[in-house]
Amino acid sequence: MRKLRCVLVWLQLSCFSVMGFTASLADQVLTEQAFFQLQPQQSPLSEQFTALVNSPPNPLRVSQQEAIRVVFLLFGERDTWQNQLILSAFRKRMRELGIVYRLDTYLDRSGSGVDFIPHLDVMVAESDYIVATKMSLGLKRLYERFLLAEKSKLILFDFAAPLRHWVLEPPLIYLGFDQAKAVQQLASYLDRQLPEQAMISALVLPDDYIGQMRCDHFIDEMQSHGRSITDIYVVNNDQQQAFLRAQSLLTGNVPSEFIFSCTQNIAKGVIQALQAHSSLEVQTNVWGPFNDNVSDIKTPYINAITLFYWDDVVIAIAEAIKLDLEGRNSANLYMARSSLLPGDIDRETLSLMLQQAYHYSVKSWR
Repeated sequence: MRKLRCVLVWLQLSCFSVMGFTASLADQVLTEQAFFQLQPQQSPLSEQFTALVNSPPNPLRVSQQEAIRVVFLLFGERDTWQNQLILSAFRKRMRELGIVYRLDTYLDRSGSGVDFIPHLDVMVAESDYIVATKMSLGLKRLYERFLLAEKSKLILFDFAAPLRHWVLEPPLIYLGFDQAKAVQQLASYLDRQLPEQAMISALVLPDDYIGQMRCDHFIDEMQSHGRSITDIYVVNNDQQQAFLRAQSLLTGNVPSEFIFSCTQNIAKGVIQALQAHSSLEVQTNVWGPFNDNVSDIKTPYINAITLFYWDDVVIAIAEAIKLDLEGRNSANLYMARSSLLPGDIDRETLSLMLQQAYHYSVKSWR
């Protein structure tokens, strides 16, 4: 595993019985198995909730006295494809469930939650449900304020990793994917696909949750297959940085045959560099589509596609709210499906898989 600097953070909250020093967010999470061992009742609830998400919607069983207020904490630019898909799928499922609600969105461009701080008092006082679409060590401390609130309930989107410190005071639900499983599938596939002596490089994130659970785990998995990573470069989750680093890799004396991209933004930058050096037979991986244009991921520069079923995670937000309004027991953890697709998959099959993964948010694929 690559060596990354560790930041020690001291956390003390009077309402939590657990207190201590931790090196990173990844060190604070529980595996699905460990979570179910601590909370045995959650295992059958999780199975029931998965079946609920995969079933046609059943309208809310109780009458509402007033509209509930749902807040989404979004990151980056408001009109990004991902943000728009989240909101579109959520609105559709809530409409089908017959839930009367008011939707407010707050945007943070810093990535650290700084832009949310002026609005925290309003969020805590007036929100019924707060959906956080990003998680980090710094954001964790911000979200703990919501856990302490009497009115609002926290939903963590794209973070299916229960935190040890929150076992006694959990969010309404953790939603996301099994990152370790997705990486294992990718590493196993690449080991079968790449030549035995292939040179592999990796563009990875600094030390955070995804950096460890996805980037570091990939390096470990490849080493377990007897594959060494020739060059490992730490970059921010930024397309331009990834492009510049990939450029330097491709102009080296012996270019790698495969460049691992730890995130979708990194993959964008790497593909941009590969397009500028199209004479080289180098490939990378992606974490789903970039937009609704199938051609953008149907290129010779992509060796593998990890397809996350994002719409199922958004549907799970609405279903968790519905169960809470009905006063029914619900799962605190939901892991949606993911699939690994070969880069040379035919266009018709790829389109079909994309339709399944985005069956709520995307009307048609170009």
